[in-house]
Parts: sequence; structure tokens; C-alpha cells
Amino acid sequence: MRFKKITALALAALMLLASAVACAEKNPAGPADSSDTSAVVVPDSSKSDETTENVDENGYLRDDLPVLNYGGSDFVIFTWSNQTVWEWSEDENTTGDVIKDSIVKRQVNTEDRMGIKIVIESMNGDWDHRNEFATAVDASVQSGANDAYDLIGQYTPAAAIGAMKGCYEDLSQIEHLDLKKPWWPDDIYTSSSINGKVYSVAGDISPTLIRNMVCILTNLKLANDLKMPDFYELVDNHQWTADVFMTYATGTVTGLNADGSACYTTTITSNVCYDNVFYGGGFRFVERSTEDGLVLSDDLSSTKLADWFDLWSGFWKKEDVVALGVNAANGFTTGNVLFHFGQVSDVQNYLQEIDFDFGILPYPMYDEDQENYATICGYWVSLYSIPVNANDKAKSGAVLECLGSYGYRIITPAVYEVSFTYRYLNSPENAKIFNLLHDTLVFEPGRTFADQINCFAAFRQAAGVSSSWSVYFKSNGPLWKKNIQKVVSTLG
Repeated sequence: MRFKKITALALAALMLLASAVACAEKNPAGPADSSDTSAVVVPDSSKSDETTENVDENGYLRDDLPVLNYGGSDFVIFTWSNQTVWEWSEDENTTGDVIKDSIVKRQVNTEDRMGIKIVIESMNGDWDHRNEFATAVDASVQSGANDAYDLIGQYTPAAAIGAMKGCYEDLSQIEHLDLKKPWWPDDIYTSSSINGKVYSVAGDISPTLIRNMVCILTNLKLANDLKMPDFYELVDNHQWTADVFMTYATGTVTGLNADGSACYTTTITSNVCYDNVFYGGGFRFVERSTEDGLVLSDDLSSTKLADWFDLWSGFWKKEDVVALGVNAANGFTTGNVLFHFGQVSDVQNYLQEIDFDFGILPYPMYDEDQENYATICGYWVSLYSIPVNANDKAKSGAVLECLGSYGYRIITPAVYEVSFTYRYLNSPENAKIFNLLHDTLVFEPGRTFADQINCFAAFRQAAGVSSSWSVYFKSNGPLWKKNIQKVVSTLG
């Protein structure tokens, strides 16, 4: 693997080039010689016959890719530098670190199988730099240069900006890419496509999907000492609801501070966690319409959501119960906090050295009639797109599918079974919750198109400025509807 950093000078050059050169059409494939990047497709002799399941030696589903060989050509991935440490390796040497070694193995296997050399180019692309990142992608697309990127990996809202600029292909139409495979979360296709088109995907391609899944941490030792019920059993029995959670999160003394006051039962990293509560209750901001477009969800004007807002607003205002702005390191690790609102990455970042048993739980449901729990990922999970000027879109699709497939069979098992499950969590119950979180992931355009629709943070914003969800929605709903129509019109 080779890494390159995009400098400000290079970015400026790209932008200048974009303004001077019109978008070029894809070059037709030339003859198959040593410089040709077109793949030679042959029957895959490693495939099982029709009477045997297509699984690997560990029981994981294989992909359906044919044998491909791209002649050792470069495969250039442009991504945001903030996440490269969790997604790519700069060399092919293993270090003994389970997760990092799984990333190396995924890359090496993909390179060997596809006959490519992965080249990583990167620049800053987080929230504060999402527009600059998307501008760099657009500059590449508009330049007509022959060294187009083969794949883009980006911060979630940057994917929407790129799509709106017309930079990305419809992934549902890309050869070799199968979005119905388990390494691509089902909700990306079923709920997040626009007019049947999918412009970006996340999945088991890297550990960021798992690390950024939201969850509630709970101190199992403290719960046992206080004679709390088995929280895992409540989850299994479909009884982990907001009312149940609040029964134990309020009116409980988990310990005393030095001044004799009661410790908080619950800590919350920031008001961003209010988003998790919104989705946990089974609500959506934006949904697919029957015509495959997008519409503002009927949830937003419902009495049900108004009641949900009142319930949680009342909980957040309990100053003697809830502490906002406390991370797991200076809250949960003290041993006196029963619940912490966070995400899976807290486990690896803060909880490796604690001396009490802890668990992870999904965010609570609205009630027992809710179909299932719902989980979101923080924006720091990368979304992958194929630019419209990729030199060989089938090649891009094949490599993306291969990376996702190996991630599913190599990276995710490493994170679940070796790193988190046994090293940090050491509990089959927690492993089961991991699977539940993964299987209930929600991806919706209301979050992805954060800049364009501007409703992604409405629940948390309303909690800070309004005592009534209905009043807040009445003021903002019409604008959200117009913004959705603009997105659908642009991408339809």
C-alpha cells in the first residue's frame, strides 16, 4: 500500500484545473496488454458446487465475485486522513495487534486476489473540512484527468455533498457490487436509496462501522449490588423500553460524593446522544415514499413523538440524576455511574483497565410494541462512493465488493470475537448485544444529507430551545419538506 497526502497546493491546482477543463468521458477500453487495467474474467474454480453452501472455512458467506486480474495496476482510494488509522495500513507487516493485523490481511488479500496495488491518498475531511474534501473530489471529477480516483471513502455528510455535486455513480447499477450481501447493511438500500439510486455505502469494510455503533454502557457490578434486574434478559424479552430504563435511572443512589451528595446515575457524552434516543424510539426524520423518492416522516407530526420528546426532556433536566458533557473516562470509570450514553469506541478508548464488569445495551425502545431496537452509527463511520469519472467502474465495484467481503470475514470477526468480545468485554451476553446493534443499524437520508435537509439534529436542538416538540416542528417542518424536494429533484 502507498499513502499520499493531498496538500493545499495540490488542492488549489485541482480547483484551478476544474474551472478550466470540462468533464471528460470515460476512455474506451484498449487492447489487453500489460498496461491495460481491464480485468480478465475466468471461471472461479474455488466456488462450491450447487449442493454445498458458499461459505469459507470458518462458516462465513463468500462473495460471488469471479476470478479477476487487473494486471498489478494501481487502485487509488481518496479518503479522509482523520480515519486512515482505523481503515488502512501503510505497510504489509503485521504487528500482533488483532484489529490492525486484520486490516493488513484484508488489504493484502484484496490486492492478491484482484491483481491490484492499493494506493491511499488523503486529506482532512471531518465536519469542519467536509466541504473542502467534497470540493477536492469535484475538482478531480471536473478535471478530466486520466488519473481519476477509483474509490472515495469519506465522512458521512461529505458523501451527500459529493452526491449533490453529481460526483458519484449509482452503486446499485455497478457491476460486481452486490448490496444485498451481509457486509452491506440492509438499511442502506431499503431506506436510504433515492429514486432507487444508492450513492454511498458503509459496512464491514472497516472497523469504523463497529466502533461507531451507539450503545449504552452499564456497570454490571453496581447493578448487581443494587439488586437491579438482569438488563440482558430485559433486552432479550423485548422489554428494554424507556419507561423501564428510567425506572432504574431515577430514584437510585449509586454512591455518594465527598460532600455527601448522591452520585449521578447516568452520564451523557454530549447532546449528540439525543439523536440516539430519537432513533432508538423507532422514529425517522426522512423516509422513502411509495414512488421511491423521499418524504418527511409522518412520525414528526405525531402525538407519539411529542410524548417521547416530553419524556426525555424531563429526564435530561433532572440535574441530580443526569450529567451532560461527561465522557466515559471521567464518569463511568469511577464505578459509581450506572448508565453511560456513548458508543462502542468508548470500550476501546477508556475501559480496558477498569476493575469491574460492565455491559453494553441498545438504546431503549418506545414500548414493547415497537418492532425492534434501532441503532445508529456516529458520523465518523466512512461512506464509500465510486466517482463518475472512475476509469473502470466495474473494477471499482469489484474491489469495493472484495474489500467488503474480506472485511466481513476477517475484520468484523477480529473485532467481535477476539478484540472486544474476549479482551475487553469477555461476555457472551455482550457479544449477543454486539450482533443486535449490528443487525439493527439505521441509515437514513435525514442524517446523511445533514447539510441539505438540515433536520439531522432537530431532536437535540429542540431539547435546547423548546419545551414542545410540536411547536418546534411547526416552525421547521415546512422548510424541511422543501429541502427534501430539492434533494430528490437534484438526484432524481
